[in-house]
Amino acid sequence: MGALSVLVLAPVAYGVPAVAAPQAPPVAASVSAEGIQAAGAGSALLRASQRNLIAGETITLTAKAKPKTVKRLTAKERRKARLVLQRRAGSRWRAVDTTSLKRALKGKAAFSYSARANASGTVRLRTVVKVGKRQLKVARLRLPVVAQQLSATPASLVTSAPLTYAASLTPARAGRELSVQIYQDGVWAPLGTPGSADRAGAASLGVDAAGYPAWYRVSAAEWNGVPALTTEPVRTTLDKVPGLVAHRAGAGSAPEQTLAAVRQSVASGVASMEVDVQLTKDREPVILHDTSLARTTNVEELFPDRAPYNLADFTLAEVQTLDAGSWFGPAFAGERIPTLDEVLAEIAGRAHLVLEVKDPGLPSNEQVDEVLAEELATGSLGAVAAARKLTLSSFDHAWLQVFATAHPDVPVGVLNFVAPSAAQLDAWQTWAEEIHPNVALSTRADLAEVRRRGLTSSVWTVNSPAQFRAALTVGADRIITDFPALLAEVLDPPRPS
Repeated sequence: MGALSVLVLAPVAYGVPAVAAPQAPPVAASVSAEGIQAAGAGSALLRASQRNLIAGETITLTAKAKPKTVKRLTAKERRKARLVLQRRAGSRWRAVDTTSLKRALKGKAAFSYSARANASGTVRLRTVVKVGKRQLKVARLRLPVVAQQLSATPASLVTSAPLTYAASLTPARAGRELSVQIYQDGVWAPLGTPGSADRAGAASLGVDAAGYPAWYRVSAAEWNGVPALTTEPVRTTLDKVPGLVAHRAGAGSAPEQTLAAVRQSVASGVASMEVDVQLTKDREPVILHDTSLARTTNVEELFPDRAPYNLADFTLAEVQTLDAGSWFGPAFAGERIPTLDEVLAEIAGRAHLVLEVKDPGLPSNEQVDEVLAEELATGSLGAVAAARKLTLSSFDHAWLQVFATAHPDVPVGVLNFVAPSAAQLDAWQTWAEEIHPNVALSTRADLAEVRRRGLTSSVWTVNSPAQFRAALTVGADRIITDFPALLAEVLDPPRPS
């Protein structure tokens, strides 16, 4: 066999494969299929469990001694003699391990040797028979120290495909555990079932990738004293990015449902926004989420004797005297509850509007279908609908079906607290275009059933990185959120440092 190259084990940095140092002069050695044969005298055999050494690695060596090696010893000396494994350290030989000569003569001597963590070049070993002050040289062995290297090539890096790696460990160490890891919440965590390197150092690893962009790497576990080794991290990407809907016009950065929120969402480039419409006492459509005015305005200060402060008990003129911004922050003092027309004018066709009709079954809102019909026929809402920039939604499915039947040109979205059943989807697909389920109670299979029926999905309400990852994992077409800017962070997670 040809000469073996000697490599120096480089330190393993975080996430960086070990790199071989420049080659040292080759060292000749006679190698058998079972291990490395001693290059010294032929009266004994010394073999190692590996053909080379990795810094820090512990290997097993077997030694044999033949009777002719110790024929000059007396019977008494043979009983007392020891077979000693020694390592060359500078100009001296130092003992590593020892066993009885009797065991060696029977061919059952075994030694354990651990390379130093900073070992490099060539490790020189030998066996000697020692009895008293006498020492008989038996066999010598040279082991090159090499750098452990790990490479792993992913077949695909899109979130919709399984993540498969062809991994290779050099030099080969059969049985060493290899695993795929994912970087989440600041730590690396194993993903899927680990694999093992075969005799050639190869392994095929496959896991289901997370449904959102994430960093992955392959790790070789700590093995026989050799430190763990990792590949450079790689990141997956989405093959389809969902749309964003600013919830309550963008309630995370401005007081909800106000013109200030609308302006900020439009300026940020959000393609869609969602607001809630209700009627005042005098049948004017205004934008408000709650039935009561108390949470988001100063109604209790201006009208202290009008509890429980329900919108239906106030005229538009009274509603427009209220401060709907100070509760969020002093910078928004004086913001008003806007009318539907004011919101449409502020959007000015620059974003799609998802208009949720709140509680159409309440007596205070029972005329909302008539008001909306008027707006669609003669008002600004009709122009928005004609431009295909309007979707109507509601939790009241019976009311929504009636509206959809009366206005087939206006797409409708069915709001639901849980993922719909197959029977519900079969019924809704006859008159609805979209399903709006709670993200926390939806699965990828649920939304696949939605798509199979020709419907699209918008999940709500997604307000944290973890919730965004969940929304991406279930495969939503759109994400309803108070914080649209968070999606960009989830789509482009920072590289682990």
